[in-house]
Order: sequence, then structure tokens, then C-alpha cells
Amino acid sequence: MEFVGALAPIAFVFAVAALSQVSTLKKEVDRLAKEVKDLDSRGYSS
Repeated sequence: MEFVGALAPIAFVFAVAALSQVSTLKKEVDRLAKEVKDLDSRGYSS
């Protein structure tokens, strides 16, 4: 059980890093969605 307790700080660091990556990914998805909307309004279609 002590082993699991020793891993807790490492798991926390990885969790914080993952949240940061998710935030960055969300910003990129929002930017791409805006770009698609702009292209759609110009009459481009897929």
C-alpha cells in the first residue's frame, strides 16, 4: 500500500499535464471549427 502512496504525486503531475493538453486541444478544435464555419460561409463545400 505504501507503493501506491509513493505513486500519488507522480500521478498528480501526469493528471495536471493531461489537463493542460486537453485545454490546448480544445483551443485547437475551437479554432478549426471557426475556420470551417468561415469557409462554409464563403461557399466552399466538402
